[in-house]
Amino acid sequence: MDSTTAGALARRPPRERPDTLASFPIQKLADGVFAVIGDTGRGSEGRSNAGFIVAPDGVIAIDALASPAQGKTLLRTIRTVTSLPVRWVILTHHHPDHHFGAVVLTRQGAIVIAHPDRHTSLSEDGDDAMVSAWTGVLGLHEMQGFELVDTPKIPVTHDTTLALGGRSVVIDVASGAHTPGDLLIWLPDERVLFAGDLLIEDGVTLVVDGSSATLLQQLSRIQALSPQIVVPGHGRIPARPDDLITETRCYILDLRARMREAVANGVSLSRALATLPPPDRDRPVSKASRARRNAERVYLELERDAVRAGAAKPVSETELSALAACRR
Repeated sequence: MDSTTAGALARRPPRERPDTLASFPIQKLADGVFAVIGDTGRGSEGRSNAGFIVAPDGVIAIDALASPAQGKTLLRTIRTVTSLPVRWVILTHHHPDHHFGAVVLTRQGAIVIAHPDRHTSLSEDGDDAMVSAWTGVLGLHEMQGFELVDTPKIPVTHDTTLALGGRSVVIDVASGAHTPGDLLIWLPDERVLFAGDLLIEDGVTLVVDGSSATLLQQLSRIQALSPQIVVPGHGRIPARPDDLITETRCYILDLRARMREAVANGVSLSRALATLPPPDRDRPVSKASRARRNAERVYLELERDAVRAGAAKPVSETELSALAACRR
């Protein structure tokens, strides 16, 4: 092992061993609806949240965590509530930390429901390279028994209401906000929304695989649902969903305004990025690193729009008024 790799491993925050846990913490959100609580206070670096719904004829899992070891503990967690079989697993998107545990559920007979667009930046060099890289993050022990199972048996490409095990689940397609394959899982009777990584506890949602403009549209859509409970992809469940939605919107609006000004004034990408705190070494999804990666993505997004339009694209009145409200 070279010194750089050894240093990176030494700096990596300690992780729990899921195989040593009887179960993960859960929070009951409504009758038969549970959140499986991940790490709090660590943003996207912490273990993600998941959830499950106990229907009359079986269990609907929402996401499956980051490895077979985590998937096994997720299954044990579900078993603390019900002995019914897990018949479906709905994936909010195709990043490994949300679905690499699904193989445990599919081997129990669960059917995968997901958007069919599996492409992310992590998979650009192919599935084998993605799995190898992820195994390097988590270790061979945690990935033992892994098989990639996120190609959906039930693909969802448009807003859909599914009757699963005697329970209705609304799946809204939010493609292109965080990734090409984003889904929102909405329970209108309970007013509970599983938002995937469109929302993160610290408000800094990654748009590297998505679009800041699309994320703003989807945030408005989420707010229009008036959910009483929102489960973000990572971190604590907010006491007031509107607060996290607004924090995320204001962050994205401010970032777009700063990068738009840089593009309009001919400021280079490197100079624009120099105005931000440096990324954290060997921590690509720390808050500082996410902010910097987002800035690069948004700069290029707005630069592309300007090139297509032949000039800086005018800001919509809706975006201007929303930004003004954020800055009050």
